[in-house]
Amino acid sequence: MKKRYIYSIMFAAPGCIVSLIGAFFVFGTAAGFLWIFVFGDNPWPQYTEVILPVLFFLSFLVLWVSTIIIGFITGKKLEGKLGLNKNHIMVSVAATILPIVFIILYQLSVGNIGPKSDGERCMDFCWQKGYSASSMPPRDSGESSCSCLDDSGFEIITVPIEAIEPVK
Repeated sequence: MKKRYIYSIMFAAPGCIVSLIGAFFVFGTAAGFLWIFVFGDNPWPQYTEVILPVLFFLSFLVLWVSTIIIGFITGKKLEGKLGLNKNHIMVSVAATILPIVFIILYQLSVGNIGPKSDGERCMDFCWQKGYSASSMPPRDSGESSCSCLDDSGFEIITVPIEAIEPVK
């Protein structure tokens, strides 16, 4: 197989992840611009529900195809040299794996994946017991308890967080 195709594939894998991140950035910037400078808190027109996803898809596609083309050009320039450069392969693998690892670590740090927070455990406990709501003291108070509330918002029971078993 020619190097131009190998490098196209080597650039495509990390390019997909980077393009996805770039497309989210473009989408967020466009939505933020429309919110701050154009529509604000007023109802947005229906066409924005079409334009924003199309913008996301097009920006992803343009960025991804660009990285593949860059890989193709790089591979074409290196076709005169024998063998594959091991450093290029390692950089491609690292550029593919590192963004995924950073995304997973970030999701762990904000609580989207991994063990449930004390507040979520408290909420689950109160719902299982049939109460309408739950509350916890402020984090800086030093207390770690869970209060279950009735329909009127009155505290019915208070349980230490340590007594609540994690839901699996």
